[in-house]
Amino acid sequence: MKELLKTKVTVRLRKAEFRKEWYIYLESYPVMIKGKKNPQRIREYLTRSVTTVEFDKKRPAKTTQNSISYKPKRDDNGIIVCKSENDRETMFYADSVRKLRQREYDNIELYNEIDLIKAEQKKNLKKIL
Repeated sequence: MKELLKTKVTVRLRKAEFRKEWYIYLESYPVMIKGKKNPQRIREYLTRSVTTVEFDKKRPAKTTQNSISYKPKRDDNGIIVCKSENDRETMFYADSVRKLRQREYDNIELYNEIDLIKAEQKKNLKKIL
């Protein structure tokens, strides 16, 4: 039986090109899509942005020749830490959408697994008869 992939949904940030703000998006990986062999990475932008993100100077992310960027700090629940109350509420909203998507992927995988088990049982039943 094929190993089922466990899709993980994460809240991520993308720096705006000309402003000191970050766009919020959800990244889901690995996601299997019909007609594609390899698992896909799905990004869903939440049309929200934040400006007071706290970055963890101990955790470098991408480094280019002229700049070093860091991963955002996350609290114990995995929610990105921001200085302003408004931004904290936005990140809380993003995390609630993330939980919703995560539940959707978990349910899809659960039903796929049940379908696989039923198909296997049906095949075994035909062998017996």
